[in-house]
Amino acid sequence: MLNKKKQQGATLITWIIAAGFAVLIASAVVKVVPYYIEFNSVKSMMKAIASEPGIKNANMRQVNRKIEKYLDVNNLYALEKAYYDSKPGVAASKRVKRPFTLSRNKKGTKHILTVHYEVPQPWLANISFLLDFKHAVVLGYPNEVVEIKHDLKGRKTRKLNLN
Repeated sequence: MLNKKKQQGATLITWIIAAGFAVLIASAVVKVVPYYIEFNSVKSMMKAIASEPGIKNANMRQVNRKIEKYLDVNNLYALEKAYYDSKPGVAASKRVKRPFTLSRNKKGTKHILTVHYEVPQPWLANISFLLDFKHAVVLGYPNEVVEIKHDLKGRKTRKLNLN
């Protein structure tokens, strides 16, 4: 009688396939994570703008000056591209939707500053990630939470939670 050993562990091919998947996941993480770190900086920038004195009754021009001041100091490349590509001087074929909007709540008593921008990030061959970033703050009330949701028809809806 022959003693047949049962195979234990993974074969070389299994290890190569697992390593390939690990490399794909690592490359995706390397492509995407810097934009999420940048978005955290955008959120802190918006909170700083919302907490500046006298900002409660500011108009969009005044808010844009504050935004541009922060964009000049910080390295927010994706947001800078979206912001400056939405300016009137850019060719219409390359112009994108404005990332910042200023609106009032339903009662008309508070200004809400909203940022919404997308970052297309190529990954492999013709496969890309589309990162969609949204955040909103109430000017003069930086600790209030504003949730932005899209309904089924793509319209924005806001929910204002008072702390």
